[in-house]
Amino acid sequence: MSMNINYEPAASRQFEANPPFFGSKVASITTPAWQKNPVGSHLIMTVGVFAFCGVLGGLYMFMQSSVERSSTSMQQFAGYGFLAVGIALLVLGTAIWYRRSQRKILLSVTTDELTVNIRPGDVYSFIGAKLGTWGVTGGATMGLALHLQSGERRFILGGRDRRVAAGTRLEAEDVGYGLPVDVDAWLSAEDFEEILTMVSRRSGLDIRRPGPGDPIRCLLFVNSLKLQEIGSFSFRKQWEFSRSMHQARLAIDVVPEGIRVIDPQSGALIAAVSTAQVTATPVIYSPEQGNHWFPDLGNVISDVATNYWSTSPGMRVSVPGMAPLTIGCRDSVSGLDFRFSWPGGVPVVAARADYEISGTDLLTLTEKFGLTRHLQRGA
Repeated sequence: MSMNINYEPAASRQFEANPPFFGSKVASITTPAWQKNPVGSHLIMTVGVFAFCGVLGGLYMFMQSSVERSSTSMQQFAGYGFLAVGIALLVLGTAIWYRRSQRKILLSVTTDELTVNIRPGDVYSFIGAKLGTWGVTGGATMGLALHLQSGERRFILGGRDRRVAAGTRLEAEDVGYGLPVDVDAWLSAEDFEEILTMVSRRSGLDIRRPGPGDPIRCLLFVNSLKLQEIGSFSFRKQWEFSRSMHQARLAIDVVPEGIRVIDPQSGALIAAVSTAQVTATPVIYSPEQGNHWFPDLGNVISDVATNYWSTSPGMRVSVPGMAPLTIGCRDSVSGLDFRFSWPGGVPVVAARADYEISGTDLLTLTEKFGLTRHLQRGA
């Protein structure tokens, strides 16, 4: 969680920012390559999955044949050894993530410039600052991104959940997880707002929040975890699903009198209803798991991992004239720890949501439908 730290005189403010999301820098390289050559990338991914499964299968069969010829004590030893290797890998990955998530990024901000402790010697002037959107893999709204320059070096600061009024000049490119460029650090909307105020005075940027009557668009993407419901050998279906999952399937425009459901590709209006006509209930989506190729330890590891990533808070939205919209949100603080949750007593549905939205859009919809008081935030 970001915070404002008043260590310095009034002329200078210091903020503690959050690091980019776990894996974002890797995704900024791999995702554009996949988009440029989806067939080749999908083939490489498929070969890699089969190779990984082949190694695991070979190890499992070797251990099975070995323990069948060994004593009971050797069987237990082999089983414990396999379990120890799995736990060690899990602990190592968790330790790498934890160390990275604990890294402190301190921003020192004056009325003219910004400096960062992880880039000593660089001074980023507010003159020439540009604003852009901060999206995730194709447009799910995360907030705003402030682009600053220090000579040839660029520093991009994200503002979580910060929206701007229609007509605001957004001159910088879109950045985000899976896009060619990602933010270098990010702040909460409140801290980001304070920096924007300083920047606007020096740069002349006109930065306004949406007005009370401005529509706010929330984008609904197909739930990426639906890929798990496609057969392992249905390569064409997997490929077609992967190609399309970064395109918004529906858009919900939140307006003062209600909502409008729109096809974001064609712009066609699907439904326009008042808020009173909409029924929205909080839901926790936690799908049941299927069969496993590898029993015993494989069941434990797979169930824990899949349950964690598949379970998500969300809502079920009923709009007259449409099938109910099941919407989940797996937004995170640093890549692995989920940002939102519902309190106890909220219904648990043993299925995956059809759609997923960003945390920013979840906040907008929960406020519109009167569910904000129930939503618990991690950051």
